[in-house]
Amino acid sequence: MHTHHSHSGDYVSHAVDTLEDMVKLYHEKKFSVVCLTEHMPRLDDKFLYPEELEKSYTTSNLNSDFNRYIKHATDLQLRYQDMKIIIGFEVEGINAEHIEYSLKLLDKVQMSVGSVHFVNEIPIDFSKELWLEARASTKENTTRALYRDYFELQHAVISRLQPTVVGHFDLIRLLQPEDDVDPSTGKLSKDVDLENDWPEIWASIVRNIKLVKLYGGLFELNSSAIRKGWDTSYPKRDIAEAIINYGGARFCLSDDAHALTQVGLNYDKTWKYVKSLGVTELYYLDVKDGKVLVESKSIEQLDKSPFWETI
Repeated sequence: MHTHHSHSGDYVSHAVDTLEDMVKLYHEKKFSVVCLTEHMPRLDDKFLYPEELEKSYTTSNLNSDFNRYIKHATDLQLRYQDMKIIIGFEVEGINAEHIEYSLKLLDKVQMSVGSVHFVNEIPIDFSKELWLEARASTKENTTRALYRDYFELQHAVISRLQPTVVGHFDLIRLLQPEDDVDPSTGKLSKDVDLENDWPEIWASIVRNIKLVKLYGGLFELNSSAIRKGWDTSYPKRDIAEAIINYGGARFCLSDDAHALTQVGLNYDKTWKYVKSLGVTELYYLDVKDGKVLVESKSIEQLDKSPFWETI
């Protein structure tokens, strides 16, 4: 079994449990590949989260934490010879400055998760209040415009960095209010058919998917969406089917764990989602002769993973 996205309380203030304990549990749960992907440092104190401010953190602390993380992860690689540990980081697609900084960090790691957590420099997955603030920052002050700006920034991350894995592709949907109404269709935003109702948004999504396929990237099926209230992993079915149609169905698995209780959490539900999508194989990262490669295994092979006996 694999995860291509994980965090620990040692290096991320909104996570709990140590990196040592996280890796130990992945090993106990029979994971064969674990990508360690702590967040990259942010470049300005205005992007610090409340839990970081409570610790009196500055960007200097974020930098020192990141450097300690790289050393710690390298040590863990040497100690766990029978489990592939791949060192990466999660991109903070905040603005052009952060994207360029991410480019400089790639030499320190073996893989990257390309994510967007901010739109117009405002967090979109921290609280509904900030999600609404991000929407208000768009030119039209609409959810449709917020989606547009999100997928445009995602395109900037993808095109400039070519991340190994695209993180939680449709994270923009997570905190969208249930009663949000789209003025252009009169529908609840959650009921909008992206392809037919918002064709320009759909075109951006398809463009991004095609670009990832072109450079050989992967799309994570991220099970953390289920613990946050969804009935599927990220991305939802419409985008997952677009990835099948336009992205070569290049899916990989991620738990995006931030705690021991989240290691492999909801992989059983994600597995049902995988099968409902009709894909015949899943992709994963492997290391051979020191090089990270993209490999694949059939659903039938992964059905026999010893991981399933641990849940």
